[in-house]
Amino acid sequence: MKILPVNLFNKQTRRIENNQYDYSPDKLLIKPVLTMDSVTFTGKSAMTIKDFKKLGRYMTCLYSGEKMITSEQLTKMKKRGFFQGPISEVVRKLKPYGNKYLEPIEKEVFNRIEKASKETPDVDLPQLFKNWYKTTRSNFRKVQKPKFDAIKTLGAELPQEYVQPFFEFMETVDKKLYDQPIKQEFSLKEFTYKITKIIDKMSDGNLKNRMQKLLNMLHDENLNSNKKPLPSSFVKQVFDFKNVKVPGRKALYYDKNYKQYETNKDAVRIAIIEKMRNTAEMKGYKKLEKLCAENIGMIEGIPVHVPFSNKAFVYDLDKLLEDMPDKALKQKMIDIAMNLPTSSRSADALILKFRDADPNIIGDRLFNPSMVSLEHLKAKSEGGANTIANCALAKKQINSDRQSKPLWQVLINYPLKNQQKYVDNLAKLVNRGKLNYEDALAQVQTIEREGHIILDKSKLKKVENPLIEKLKEKFSVLG
Repeated sequence: MKILPVNLFNKQTRRIENNQYDYSPDKLLIKPVLTMDSVTFTGKSAMTIKDFKKLGRYMTCLYSGEKMITSEQLTKMKKRGFFQGPISEVVRKLKPYGNKYLEPIEKEVFNRIEKASKETPDVDLPQLFKNWYKTTRSNFRKVQKPKFDAIKTLGAELPQEYVQPFFEFMETVDKKLYDQPIKQEFSLKEFTYKITKIIDKMSDGNLKNRMQKLLNMLHDENLNSNKKPLPSSFVKQVFDFKNVKVPGRKALYYDKNYKQYETNKDAVRIAIIEKMRNTAEMKGYKKLEKLCAENIGMIEGIPVHVPFSNKAFVYDLDKLLEDMPDKALKQKMIDIAMNLPTSSRSADALILKFRDADPNIIGDRLFNPSMVSLEHLKAKSEGGANTIANCALAKKQINSDRQSKPLWQVLINYPLKNQQKYVDNLAKLVNRGKLNYEDALAQVQTIEREGHIILDKSKLKKVENPLIEKLKEKFSVLG
């Protein structure tokens, strides 16, 4: 006899209407309502695939048989400042997860970190990348040089009116390449793009909201209009002035605190970005702090150090040659620029990119391939269900590489012992009461069916609890 879950009803209070003036019984702010919880005879609510994914810390990858790391574990490591500690500890922690599934470039960087951990074990990741910077930059510039020389050679063939602006542009590029300060106009679009990339990776929700609010202020219509002066309310919001007065009253106070900023919009922009920088400094986001400082310098007209960016170079070159009649010549130059070595194709480029990166970002890059992911045994595109029976746990990188191939086509590349190890670990979870026997069995059966393999399920046994047996007897009598 199959015993169904029991529905338990709890009395809870819930806000139903916000009416501060009507206090009649049917208009109360809160009322007791019945809520239903579904509880199984294991004493737990039915497990969701999200809960199942959290069990990845106890499991091994279905394919590789290696340990995996959950997002919760990685978040805790970041909060403890693990990636700001000695590189020897980072290497030791990463070892059990294996590094053969890292992308080739990340793997090369990890090998360099591993080698450095034996020579200077107490150095942290940020310091290590700074130590590497000068030598790496010198080697990398030698690789870039032929590409830039080819672009400059083609630049000499440009129409006369384009030659001078082009070589002035390339002179600025050379300064960026060798860390020389340059004067550069502030671009709200570019600043927004860069800061949004950083904000999106923040785990601190309050900080994220604070930064987004300040960024929204930078995009205010009045601040970016040359025709309209700034209203007093906006100036007050930026500078936290107290006791705002209408111009007709207390004019001295108004003139002293507000009038100077109604048309001096650059000062207002600087004040907003300064708030961003102070917040970033307080929270230890050095990359964000540096980005804000650079853009304040741009607004003030002070030469600043602007790192070279392939994307920015291609965009600016394309914009410079936008109206050039010889489209074929322009395309040749753009094609060469597009083939400049990037951080996805060069370990040196990745090291240069990480020079001032937050150590947590470096940690993410190294641990990301070994993150736990839900692998749909029968692909969703083929009608596979989003259930525990159809979802195994696998490393993120292998899952991504599989795409929508049938499971058996992927499993043939890995030893059968890895899948057996996965099943044995499922059995351990069942024995510990962390996973329902029925869910585990259904998943193993799906692995066998979709993978065209046969696995030993002898260790996967239903755990009988005396208390549960008594409940079953009681309900069978009542039934």
